[in-house]
Amino acid sequence: MSTMTGRPGGSRLTRRSFLLTLSAAALTAACGGGEDTPGAAPSNASAGFPVTIPGKEGQTVLKAAPSRVVTVGFMRDIDEAVSLGVVPVAVTPATNFPSGLPPWVEAKLGGKAPEQLSYEDSLPFEKIASLAPDLILATDSYSLSDDFADLTAIAPTLSYEQDVSADSWQTRVARVGQALGKSDAAAQLVKDVSGKITKIKEDNKALFAGKTFTFSLLNAEGALATVTTPDDASAKFLSELGLTLSDKVTSLPQSGPAGRAVVSQERTDVLDADIVLFSFRSDEERKKVEGDKLFQGLSAIKRGAYVPLDVGTALSMAFPSTLSIPYALDKIAPQLVAAAGKA
Repeated sequence: MSTMTGRPGGSRLTRRSFLLTLSAAALTAACGGGEDTPGAAPSNASAGFPVTIPGKEGQTVLKAAPSRVVTVGFMRDIDEAVSLGVVPVAVTPATNFPSGLPPWVEAKLGGKAPEQLSYEDSLPFEKIASLAPDLILATDSYSLSDDFADLTAIAPTLSYEQDVSADSWQTRVARVGQALGKSDAAAQLVKDVSGKITKIKEDNKALFAGKTFTFSLLNAEGALATVTTPDDASAKFLSELGLTLSDKVTSLPQSGPAGRAVVSQERTDVLDADIVLFSFRSDEERKKVEGDKLFQGLSAIKRGAYVPLDVGTALSMAFPSTLSIPYALDKIAPQLVAAAGKA
């Protein structure tokens, strides 16, 4: 999966911070599977075991259904466990949100909350071991190549299939579902979420067809950074709705992490498209961008074909899961419809 953030870098804490990565780079009822305690095993968890799940960093061998799950990925491991009715014993916090949990996860948890692992430069392996997990979900871990041996020494650890940035959301939930003994539920989630995407696309087919978009942000240095590849997760999300990434940006040379380019203020014009999307980390950033005369001069801005996004909404699109996608659709689709009507 290529995202608005690309492959997070820096310290492991920073890897889990979309905002910091973005800066350095360039930029659904309660759960528990019928149980009320974090980590409780799903009631139908005996099916499909023992199981061996191959992965890029190594195999995951589970003799029985897990009952105590810890997640160490950025966000999507938490998303998929919770979407399948399992409240993890502990999770690495999503540091972009005050509560440490994405709003789509909190909504699904319905008041339950797993413990959040506190650490700085490396995972707290001793703490994880003390929790006695029988499964560690790490399909969304950007440091797994370094951590897999240490994690598997504690408990069976689920790796990504190809790469953390390459596995699709469909692949991720299928793998997590298999590890949790909930493959049928995972397949149903894929069907349901895909259906939501298709419905919005079909309902707005005439409106979205042929419409181009750009999606940008400010990097740590305050420069404009824009998505340049249709393979970016955010671009894929928008493309699945029937929009097309503008060829003005797809032809830009890469600068920074894969899939993005830094655009000089003098070339703000290349960000123009039928619909312009921009993600902001703060009110100050938004004021800076929207107050610029060159930005104000874009035809899309003049027409009102403009979609400003807060970081949480941008994250829901940039790190797609069976929980975040419906959240993103609810937040973004109405804005896209309004913008496309002015394109």
